Amino acid sequence: MANISARQRSIPITYSPSQSLCVIVGLACLLGYILDITILALPPEPFNVQWRIGLLQQAGDRSIVLMFSSALMMYGFLSNKALRKWIALACLTMGAMFTLSGVVMVHDSLKLQDMTVTNIAVQESQVRSQIQSAQDNPQDLAPEVTPELLEQATQELSRQARSAKQTAKTGLIKVGASSVGNLIVTGFALIAIGRLGTRLVG
Repeated sequence: MANISARQRSIPITYSPSQSLCVIVGLACLLGYILDITILALPPEPFNVQWRIGLLQQAGDRSIVLMFSSALMMYGFLSNKALRKWIALACLTMGAMFTLSGVVMVHDSLKLQDMTVTNIAVQESQVRSQIQSAQDNPQDLAPEVTPELLEQATQELSRQARSAKQTAKTGLIKVGASSVGNLIVTGFALIAIGRLGTRLVG
């Protein structure tokens, strides 16, 4: 019985041509993804909200490559129990990270939205103060600048500020929702691939 077990352990692991092809393509996709994200992350500014949002957005947009790579490598190493378990563990870890990144993306998107609206309000207040100062000191104005023109400028400023705030909110919500969706879907998919790898026998 011991001899049979020893012979079984000594049997080399063989890969079919399709598995070998999957491993090659999977590794290429994985290395390409890592290289892209590394380049996009430079220079690192982890405490900058805009940097974090930009990086997570790019990671989410390219996440299909990582998911495809993980599935190919899992299939390629199906016959190698040890490597399959390592890939499964990596998929579970990355899946959890992507899912948590979706939560971070929501928080940062809301924070950036508040910052953008606040900046627009500050700029509006500064311009409004300049217009008010001009209205209070008409003697300093050029002859062609009339009180009516200043009033029109005030109304136009209010309209543009409202439009800018609405555009900022809408744009950030759309970008945030799309990126969060990509991150969470990829996270769950990677977790599913990892769980499948840990459950396979042999």
